[in-house]
Amino acid sequence: MPKVVAPSEGSRRKRTVLIFAYECAPYNKPESTIGAQRPAQFAKYLPEFGWRAIVICCDARKRDRGWLPNEREEIAAAVDEDTCESRVVATPSLPHDGVLDRAWRATRSTALPGAVIARKALTFVRFFSGDYSRSWQPCARDAARLIAQRTRIDACIAEHSPDAGIFLARWFSKTYGVPWIADFRDPMLFGFTPRVRPLLEPFARRMLSAASHIVNVTPHCVELDEALFDPPVSLIMNGFDPDQFAGQVARSVTQFRIVYTGNLWLPESFRVFCDGLAALRDRIGADNFARVRFVYRGVADARILAIASDAGVDDALDCGDHVDHATALSLIRTGHVLLVLSTSDVQHRDPYWARGVYPGKTFEYIGARRPILCVPGDGASLDQLLRDSRGGVSLQSAGEIAAYLERMYEIWNREHDVPQCDNESIVVRYSRRVGARQLAGVLNTVVGDPNRHNGGAKLPLERSATA
Repeated sequence: MPKVVAPSEGSRRKRTVLIFAYECAPYNKPESTIGAQRPAQFAKYLPEFGWRAIVICCDARKRDRGWLPNEREEIAAAVDEDTCESRVVATPSLPHDGVLDRAWRATRSTALPGAVIARKALTFVRFFSGDYSRSWQPCARDAARLIAQRTRIDACIAEHSPDAGIFLARWFSKTYGVPWIADFRDPMLFGFTPRVRPLLEPFARRMLSAASHIVNVTPHCVELDEALFDPPVSLIMNGFDPDQFAGQVARSVTQFRIVYTGNLWLPESFRVFCDGLAALRDRIGADNFARVRFVYRGVADARILAIASDAGVDDALDCGDHVDHATALSLIRTGHVLLVLSTSDVQHRDPYWARGVYPGKTFEYIGARRPILCVPGDGASLDQLLRDSRGGVSLQSAGEIAAYLERMYEIWNREHDVPQCDNESIVVRYSRRVGARQLAGVLNTVVGDPNRHNGGAKLPLERSATA
């Protein structure tokens, strides 16, 4: 198992928090790269603030296959009482867990009439026992039991989404007598329509009633959680790892590069950007436009190419499939302008969209200190983040985008680069280190006296779940 952090010299035993995170780098699926950074980065920086983390996650390469012989014992051997290091423990998941889970999974691979309706009905019913991550819960419980036998656990955290973390942390807290925190990347009811949510709210409140604290990543979601749940709620935004943005980077002097990485969840916004590129060609001429490159890496490369082709700007594309996170960050740092997409429909009736969202990549763009172009802007949370960080601009029309890119191109053509964002004193507040310090503060609040909970002693090994 990978060691996440080396302890400082002379450090004593730190308090230990067990984090249940279905997706955690480097074991995540490619499409979950940004979300998977949050638990991994908490684990990296928490030891600086008196806590080590043991993250139990699901290995994307081992999903649906169950335990291999001796695999549990390898997990037990990887965690001990004496180390001050954080660790990530990756487990498999089962092919399915129970009748409902098996039926839900069967609807994914059938084209029979009624399969879509059946899947929606099963998705609703399975909310009360877990979503698509349900089959990971038995393996995660096995790992948690082994870890609890070998080392003291002072608190646990449920990473969400998906739902498995909530069920697991609630179980661990009840079984071993330690407090638990819910850390929401997405609100618990986010995946359901506004008409369905009122039916699920009583169960969601009951599930969170035993939590000692709730954390969310945007101010608006904090307000929504405060209205729905009883435990206190705190804001800990996503961020960037300052270690990954250290040192100088050489940028191209022959190509003006606009960079975008990750998935494409707002294709209409990307169409607006492509129309802006087409308008840029008209403004600067074909010869100059030949030096412009839109660089994309991610799982949506086919869709990116199709939309760019429709707009007639596919000749400006440098388009490729998913790359690992380190490579994506290197690519971001070489960009002259960084693209982020948003929704402008902030008056949507869905309250979770009413004030926009923060795409996780935005914080890494801020960490890169490169100018950010947001298209088309949300008129709310994301626009405010860009203003607060002085990280970039939001533009709505193809003409505005073309005019902005023309100005940046002219600066680059003259100076061989564009100005670094003048926000160094502000950027630090968006680092993962600051987020870990805030989380440590929440943990210290919920734990209080370290001798108050049963976590002050090793706990007996229970009978493991059936693999």
